[in-house]
Amino acid sequence: MPLRDTTMTGSIRRTPASAAPSGSAVIIGLAWGLLGVLVWSGSFILTRFGVRTSLGPFDIIALRFMVAGLLLAPVILRRGLAWRRLGPLGLGLLVLGGGAPYALLSAAGLQYAPAGQAAALIPGLMTAAVALIGIRALGEPLTRPRMAGVAAVLAGSITIAAVSAGPGQTPGHAIFLCAALVWTGYVMVLRRSAIDGLHATAIAAVVSAVCYLPVYALFLPSAFGTAPVADMAIQAIYQGVGATVFGLYAFNQAVRRLGAAGGAALSALIPVVTMALAAPLLGEVPGPIDLVAALLITAGVLLLTVLRGCRRLG
Repeated sequence: MPLRDTTMTGSIRRTPASAAPSGSAVIIGLAWGLLGVLVWSGSFILTRFGVRTSLGPFDIIALRFMVAGLLLAPVILRRGLAWRRLGPLGLGLLVLGGGAPYALLSAAGLQYAPAGQAAALIPGLMTAAVALIGIRALGEPLTRPRMAGVAAVLAGSITIAAVSAGPGQTPGHAIFLCAALVWTGYVMVLRRSAIDGLHATAIAAVVSAVCYLPVYALFLPSAFGTAPVADMAIQAIYQGVGATVFGLYAFNQAVRRLGAAGGAALSALIPVVTMALAAPLLGEVPGPIDLVAALLITAGVLLLTVLRGCRRLG
């Protein structure tokens, strides 16, 4: 179990990283992570479909956090915002990376670039950033195999994005980079504060709903009056319940069991799963280079997660 410092160091209470997880924790963490990967891969597909048809990014985020905020409000009413544990900086980073700002960046980028590029760049860049920043911020060592894992994940992610890059997609790539950075901050806070997954998800969703929905209603363009009800219902249910509540909770559980770098690395499988889903749903069939890049990402994930757990079993 990790040793926890009950004093406040800065605005976030520091929780030093523990040793590598046990074999059972690795198995459970992998299961949670893979479930989250499946849900979030579908979210990229659905968001891309939404912004290409009847709904804009502002509408999709409003539907997402309207539902998630209502579902998770009882958690906040019962447990609060964890202000003493997080502080203003921790709370801000948690909401930025797990709430509406991250979702807005992802949806905005998908207006310029396809789902496969988003699914490659955002998780891949976040994974590399978490592993590198975690050396100092979390005390998680970056051994040679894990360094190779970071390199493989990053190389595979960049390859996938570069293969299908086209005119006018550079703004989308820049926005995806911003999304990866705010998600990195979320992972750092989650690991350092040792806040549980459901509570962290509820904080991000409820604060996002309270802050974003009034701004959306008063100032942002809306397609609610013209979009088909079926489109809105699908986005609300999948994005609000699936991606925000279940997907984020599953990711939190993976991070707690595998460590920040290990849990984050599983999200690098999102490009692989997204490619498999995009072929029948969006007509995006991966080419040979895409498949090679997917193998690189898979190898990186194994180096950052499974290999680490196997060493603990030995």
